[in-house]
Amino acid sequence: MLQHLITQDDSLRMVPTDRNELAAAVGRLREELGALPEETDPARTRVLTRWIGLGEMCLGHHEDARTFLRQSLDLATAIGSTGAVVATGLNLADAHRYAGDVQAADALYRSALNTARSRHPELLDFALQHTGKHLMERGDLAGARSHLQEALRLRIAKGNTELVESTQAALDRVELLLDGAAAAAPRA
Repeated sequence: MLQHLITQDDSLRMVPTDRNELAAAVGRLREELGALPEETDPARTRVLTRWIGLGEMCLGHHEDARTFLRQSLDLATAIGSTGAVVATGLNLADAHRYAGDVQAADALYRSALNTARSRHPELLDFALQHTGKHLMERGDLAGARSHLQEALRLRIAKGNTELVESTQAALDRVELLLDGAAAAAPRA
């Protein structure tokens, strides 16, 4: 829905490709959401609130992002879509991470990862990737490497080159950080 307007920066966080266009697209989605009749399928509302939340997160509007993503997660839970619960839970975790709320992010990543492992193995690589990037930012480089290596194995098996490249970029960043930490460590 907004994928073409979102990329990753050097720290591997989602950012707009064109800030003005993303803001305009989010505005249009908000209008569409506001115009939905009450009897609208909750799945449609869930999708709109998720994408609005993602757009707001990329624009740096953390409070709005968390509000819309929480609404989307609640809808996913209410309609019993555990796949959407995993995906939206990861997005909400990212929104908390971007806002600096590490504790809330950590709980959401763990929940999404556990659900993916037990009920949605097709989403496990995504959960591992998001969790790995969270661990990297927290400074748990060994944990990040482990999660990202597992994600890479799964993505290679899926055969999706774009996903493999994304995970490899995250692993490369972890390795760079590990090399920097090793170089900075005092020698005995």
